[in-house]
Amino acid sequence: MSYQTGPAPLPHSDRPLDYWLSPELSAITPAGARSRLREIAGARGAYMGAWAGGIGIGTILVLFGVLLAVRLGTFVPVPALGIPGVAIAVLCGLFYVRVRDRLPRASRALINRGPGNLWGALSFVGFILVVFVGLFAFMAGPSTWQDPTLLLTLAAVLAFIISLLVAAVIVPATIMGRARESLRRKAANDPQFRALLEQDLATWRDPYGNAGYGPL
Repeated sequence: MSYQTGPAPLPHSDRPLDYWLSPELSAITPAGARSRLREIAGARGAYMGAWAGGIGIGTILVLFGVLLAVRLGTFVPVPALGIPGVAIAVLCGLFYVRVRDRLPRASRALINRGPGNLWGALSFVGFILVVFVGLFAFMAGPSTWQDPTLLLTLAAVLAFIISLLVAAVIVPATIMGRARESLRRKAANDPQFRALLEQDLATWRDPYGNAGYGPL
């Protein structure tokens, strides 16, 4: 009596890493096709994007504290915003370097609710800014546009919002959108990272089916 146990995992190690990393193979493979390399690139890009966004937000807090200190004529905002900002930027920077140089746990499900590429991020940010400016223009009275102090304050608030959107939305989305190219460059230029991929290639098997190790 024979039992059907499903398709056997493919022997991925019979292909060298350069074969799976080649842009030519990626170009002839559907963009949505699943592979181990694409899962690694996607997870790595998501983590790097998140930590890069944190670096940007921390930096913005420091700059905002300095601007408030100049505007208000007091040094209080500098440590109040600068110390948390530096702490956030340094901590996120350490994690960014960590995830950049190691293989992520691609088997862990990552849920991303934001844009996944630069064009999507620009569209999202543009929509937010249009809504914000439109609401202000609708609610502001005629005297608002004749008050230089109020207009300067509005410009500062708008600049702060744009900076936050750039750090929290555009930067992570750009990194995620270029995750595959980033992984290819990292493997080509970093021997230690390439060694991690070589080891993973030699040991990995698809636990769910017959997905290949690549393409990227």
